Amino acid sequence: MKEPTAKPWYREFWAWMVLAPLIAVLVVSSITVSIAVRHADDTVSDTYHKENRMYHFSGAQDQRALALGLAAMVQFQRGAQAVIVELNGNTDYPGQLLLTLSHPAEEDLDQHIVLSQLSVGRYTGTVPTELNSRWYLRLMPELDPQKHRDAQWRLKGEINFDLGEAAPLNPARQ
Repeated sequence: MKEPTAKPWYREFWAWMVLAPLIAVLVVSSITVSIAVRHADDTVSDTYHKENRMYHFSGAQDQRALALGLAAMVQFQRGAQAVIVELNGNTDYPGQLLLTLSHPAEEDLDQHIVLSQLSVGRYTGTVPTELNSRWYLRLMPELDPQKHRDAQWRLKGEINFDLGEAAPLNPARQ
């Protein structure tokens, strides 16, 4: 009688019964990690700062804009890919302003438009892409978007292009 020869471990049924759940866990966890990294939450770009374990909102820019009586009207001309801003208030009108369009869900779609002064209180700029649906607007005299916390004042608003092409900008009230 011939003795059965031992099979290699990878040809044994019981080896795969033990390894299959472990391999499945590795595959599913790597897929979950890749989804979490690819679709991570966007950061909040506003005047919040972290102090210990709490986040605090600084409304100094809004208070300064309110004290100066600043308000603006933004008019988009979608066919010409242009934007016109009428700024009113008791301030020295800078030569350029920054208009930030923040998408409500995707930070990658945010746009920063540098506006040049046409006349006192009237500014214009070019919109690089076609805009649809809803956007948050922020107007400030600081031209570097990374230094938005250093701006002396800011005006905020919201526009829904499905409803119109103009929106008012005002200081945020707390």
